[in-house]
Amino acid sequence: MRPLLAFASTTGPGYTALTVSGEVDMSSAHLLDRELRAAQVGPGVVVLDLTAVRFLSGAGVDVIVTAAQRAAEAGTRFTVVAPADEPAHRTITLAGVLTPVDLAETVLVALSDADREPLA
Repeated sequence: MRPLLAFASTTGPGYTALTVSGEVDMSSAHLLDRELRAAQVGPGVVVLDLTAVRFLSGAGVDVIVTAAQRAAEAGTRFTVVAPADEPAHRTITLAGVLTPVDLAETVLVALSDADREPLA
């Protein structure tokens, strides 16, 4: 049986990419928060890849918004990879997120496009 939520972290020069797979719901959102807090300790770019997330709840969106706020306060960059046809993208956009969340289609785009405008 596969876990409901799994994480993989990749670190490179000036960035950390956190890949999440599974379901982020009310019972697992705290795990996402823990992983994001650990990834955001340093000064580099943090990319949260939600491509393999099958379900994202409002609790997960709250964690993402909080991470975006932390990055803004620290003056660092935080980008969420959530392709337009995936559940995470739909949930984030339908939630009407008030804090700007920078969305990208792929990790490569997120890392290469430093001048992306956040999605308000």
